[in-house]
Amino acid sequence: MKKIIIISIAILFSSIFVFGQSRIIVKIKNIKKARGKIEVGLYKSDKNWLEDTGQYREDIIDCTDAPSMTYVFENVEEGTYGFTLYHDENGNGKMDFRTWIPREPYGFSNNPRAKWSKPSFEKCAFSVNEEDVTIEVNLEDW
Repeated sequence: MKKIIIISIAILFSSIFVFGQSRIIVKIKNIKKARGKIEVGLYKSDKNWLEDTGQYREDIIDCTDAPSMTYVFENVEEGTYGFTLYHDENGNGKMDFRTWIPREPYGFSNNPRAKWSKPSFEKCAFSVNEEDVTIEVNLEDW
């Protein structure tokens, strides 16, 4: 009987932690070279938007396919998010620039035009309020 109670409590707690969790499926398009890394940063508000240490979640994935790949953020709480990514083609761990112009492809959720300035969080924001949310992003060159 004690074992059944412990198992029931474990199931209850695991369902509490999983309930309300979603997945953000990021479909990355327009990859020109299947090499290097892609860095993806997920932001939960405009408070630290586009700051190196402001991400809610961040990951670096191997770029193994072209012209597209898929990345999934698992166990995401409901809310409003925005993400950014760039293709570190040479794998040096940073976005390379010519003066202030990006030398490597980049993208944002909702694909706002981002040539002369960084887009606002509001332009990139999307809601997570269902089990799976799919966002497509096109990598752009400057």
